[in-house]
Amino acid sequence: MSSLLNVEVSFDIAKNQYNYENDLLIIAGPTCVGKSSIAMKLAKKINGVLINADSVQVYEDLKLLSARPSEEDMQQIPHFLYGYVKSQKNYSIADWLQRLSKVLLDVDKLKKTAILVGGSGLYLNAVINGLAPIPRIREEIKKESLLKLNEIGIDSFKELNFKIDPKFVLKNPDKHRLLRLYGVFLQTKKNMTFWYEKPRQGGTKKNIYSFLINSDRKLIYKRCELRFDNMLEKGALDEVKKIHDTNIDRSLPIAKSLGVKWLLSYLDKKMSFEEAVRLSKRDTRRYVKRQMTWFSHNYIPYKTIYMK
Repeated sequence: MSSLLNVEVSFDIAKNQYNYENDLLIIAGPTCVGKSSIAMKLAKKINGVLINADSVQVYEDLKLLSARPSEEDMQQIPHFLYGYVKSQKNYSIADWLQRLSKVLLDVDKLKKTAILVGGSGLYLNAVINGLAPIPRIREEIKKESLLKLNEIGIDSFKELNFKIDPKFVLKNPDKHRLLRLYGVFLQTKKNMTFWYEKPRQGGTKKNIYSFLINSDRKLIYKRCELRFDNMLEKGALDEVKKIHDTNIDRSLPIAKSLGVKWLLSYLDKKMSFEEAVRLSKRDTRRYVKRQMTWFSHNYIPYKTIYMK
């Protein structure tokens, strides 16, 4: 998609004269729109480095299914925060944001301009606006929350949480957010709404130039399906099998990521390979739609670049 892109014009390079000390560029957009290749072209023009803002590309064990940049690309341009998290770790946005702050200091020492690349809206929002100052929840509290859910069932657990924080539950009724709410309340004696109303912390102090890369949704769907088939041809199932062989906790983020979830079910002999592929492609389409919705409501780009 990006072969005909005029980088100098599209990214206003002459006008903005991006400075490594002051500026941070964000290349955002839905999956499979061509963000990484575009960011590579930009990095070569402005002496930049690429920093990952995709919640799946952080995982060491998911090179193919996360569409991580190739070794060749990573040798041409410095890449940061790609493939460094073990699959067994319950990695959070707060973990990533903390790591990012250290990386930005390192990039400044290199005298290169940081280019953040990704489609994970919550990661991007954290960079731009910071995070609510919610304390890290202790593991014993997380286990206690899960025990309570299993003891009383999801419906009663939802009612219990509704009494604690009706405003949050109305917007976040899924199991994982309810567990998060209950754990935060157990540990802090304050609900999520209380914490979200506190000043946010950890956002970047640099000037942000936020670009949105977009395209026709049906074209993105088609590219996603072709890419998934290509991933399978290159060995994505073997990648998931290695994760499966570790008896991975299915509540971990990596086990619920696109492609991984249904391929794990296939390896569990719960469905056919064809069904796992079909559901993986379906979920990817749904994810693209959610991404587009998020960007339209929550992301104010300095400039939108529409790819054909």
